[in-house]
Amino acid sequence: MPKINKKAQDFLPEDLQVAINTFIEQFNIMEEYDLEHIPSDYVANLLETMSKYPEYNKVTMDLMELCKVDL
Repeated sequence: MPKINKKAQDFLPEDLQVAINTFIEQFNIMEEYDLEHIPSDYVANLLETMSKYPEYNKVTMDLMELCKVDL
C-alpha cells in the first residue's frame, strides 16, 4: 500500500492537528514495516484529543466504533 500523503487541515485546533498527523505517520510506519496494527497509545491519544471537541463527536464516535475488535 502506498504511503498516505495527507495531513490534518489547518483550521483544526493545533493539538488535534498534531494527534491526526501523528496517527497518519504511525499508519505509514505500520504499512512500511508490514505491522499488524498501530500501537494503541497513538489510537488512544487521537481519540482522547478528539473527545475534547464536541463539534467532532460524530467522527470520534465513528472512530471508536471502528476500533472495536472481535476477540
